[in-house]
Amino acid sequence: MKYILYLLIFICSAFAKAQLESSYWYFGINAGIDFNTGNAVAINDGQLITGEGCATISDEFGNLLFYTDGSLVYDAAHILMPNGAGLKGNSSSTSSAIIVPLPGSPNLYYVFTVDTDDLVYRNTEGLHYSIVDMSLNGGTGDIDVLNKNTNLLPITSEKLTAISNATGDGFWIISQFQDLFYSYELTANGLNTTPVISQVAPFVELITATVTNVDVAAMRGYIKVNARGNRLVAAHFSNNTTAEFTGITDVLTARSTAYTNGGELYLYDFDNATGIVSNAQPLLTRQDGGSIYGVEFSGNGQFLYAEVDYMNASTTQIFELIRGEIIQYDLTASSIANSATVIHQDNITPFRGALQLGLDNKIYHSRLQQNALSVINNPDDAGTNASYTFNSFPLTQNATAWYGLPIFVQSFLLNGEIEAIDHCFGEEQSFSINTPANLVSVNWDFGDPASGVANSSSELVPSHLFSAPGSYTVSATVETLVQVFTVTTTIEVFEQVTINGFPNVLELCEEGFDEALFDLTEIGDLISTNSNQTVTYYETETDALASQNSILNPFNYTNLFPTQEIYMRVSNENCFLIYSFLIQIKNCPVEIFNVVTPNGDGLNDTFIVSGLYNIYTNHKMYIFSRYGQKIWEGNNNSGGWDGTSNTGLYNSGERLPTGTYFYVLELNEPNIKPKAGYVYLR
Repeated sequence: MKYILYLLIFICSAFAKAQLESSYWYFGINAGIDFNTGNAVAINDGQLITGEGCATISDEFGNLLFYTDGSLVYDAAHILMPNGAGLKGNSSSTSSAIIVPLPGSPNLYYVFTVDTDDLVYRNTEGLHYSIVDMSLNGGTGDIDVLNKNTNLLPITSEKLTAISNATGDGFWIISQFQDLFYSYELTANGLNTTPVISQVAPFVELITATVTNVDVAAMRGYIKVNARGNRLVAAHFSNNTTAEFTGITDVLTARSTAYTNGGELYLYDFDNATGIVSNAQPLLTRQDGGSIYGVEFSGNGQFLYAEVDYMNASTTQIFELIRGEIIQYDLTASSIANSATVIHQDNITPFRGALQLGLDNKIYHSRLQQNALSVINNPDDAGTNASYTFNSFPLTQNATAWYGLPIFVQSFLLNGEIEAIDHCFGEEQSFSINTPANLVSVNWDFGDPASGVANSSSELVPSHLFSAPGSYTVSATVETLVQVFTVTTTIEVFEQVTINGFPNVLELCEEGFDEALFDLTEIGDLISTNSNQTVTYYETETDALASQNSILNPFNYTNLFPTQEIYMRVSNENCFLIYSFLIQIKNCPVEIFNVVTPNGDGLNDTFIVSGLYNIYTNHKMYIFSRYGQKIWEGNNNSGGWDGTSNTGLYNSGERLPTGTYFYVLELNEPNIKPKAGYVYLR
């Protein structure tokens, strides 16, 4: 019997989002989260004090590099970089900054910033970029003074996002103003400062009324691109016109009007090959009465979430909150707008705040002046199964959330993984993609060119037989209904155990009571001659598989049954094989000693027949005098003849005289003839 199994069985999961650039978050008032363990852990070492915009960046292994509120840049030691002050973002801007690595460079990162002005938005300074060089300042990073606050747009909204381009060798950085989207491409050649401009609805007017703090409301709200890079969503907190403020001079009335007139939520197609935004689809408009701020796509890309505030105008305060809602849209629905499902609503606290997907595939919601974040726990699930929980993720003791959460290149937030097994050479292994999304296609590369055409596959769940032991990088390009991403993982193919031929049966003469003393290592020494391998022995298959309850002394093992199966586990550092063989007892020919000296010295006191008692349990023995008279008979229970008589004329129980006697031994086993001979009594 033979089994081939694995000593080390690892389920190897390679998350597409396992690019860990978004492992650290810093936001609000000294708030932070570390996702490096795969779960969200609140931390309090950050230095940010920001009402809204913020951005962080880690390396691909999850090590923090730096973070910013759009104005100040802190390194991984939470120290302000020497030239890290004075960036032209603003902590009151929705997306004051986003950090994008320069393709092909291990050290250079672009920090794009958008400004705001809470009093007169026309005074903002627009879109800029600065370059952080991680090789400066002893390797902790600093801003290149020759590439600091380079202007790209004189004015834009508070909106900023980024996504990988179609070829995967660069990024698009996108901002929006009024009815124009600006897409800038960053590649290894640097930033193309000439944007791709797309004109689409709606037109969101920059108010020119003289009353302060009314124009900024229309500039607020996030934009996001889905991880596939083919959809873009834009949230506009309000969409007022200058004419609506004619004759209003009271600041509170003007601000209340600006906040409560309602905003816009639009979904677009995005072409990540060209940077073009098109096909405007209204999901919520001003007529619906809601002000939209936070937006986010689910990890599997099927659902879009929007945070919406419904407010009444007030003469005593800026607004009166009626309720806030989290709305889910199904991007696979025939009518996306009609698929809207309210998964949560409340008016517990101010509702407006960012929605941001984390590496744990949960979406976090920041609400003003809270010591916790609210969470959409299952954003890949439809309807209320998405499970919104208010303030369910506590921050550290002295940390406070405000409106904003850090934003990232959306490509860093893909949701999918390869499932595979580290295994032993010679075993064909299967591969699959674990993603909540519906798979359209998967193109596999097993990293094993020696396997020829078998090195690639387009099956959804392929199998592959690796050509040799070693380490292989397996990659898969995955297309779902809503995204395309590439994932990789490393598979270890271990050296297999080597086995020699061995007998299937180890047989010994019975020593009585159906038992014998076996040396199991006789088989183990034959099956494995490799010094890097060990052989252990077990009485059951279950124990052999679990490597438990091994036979402690295989050199002297007493069998449990006349025929018994023994299991051998032959192991090297990473693999094992399980084989089995039989041990069995047999009835061997008896050995008769012809002298009896019953003098009590412990030597030959009885007629010794080795291999008889408790082995041939049905035997009968007869002793005769030299004249043919039967003087003794016995069986398995009577013991051996001790020189006395127990039958016939001489049945006195006394010791018989010295002389030669004769025996007949009937073993009473099939095909074994009786034995006869003489015995000398002295």
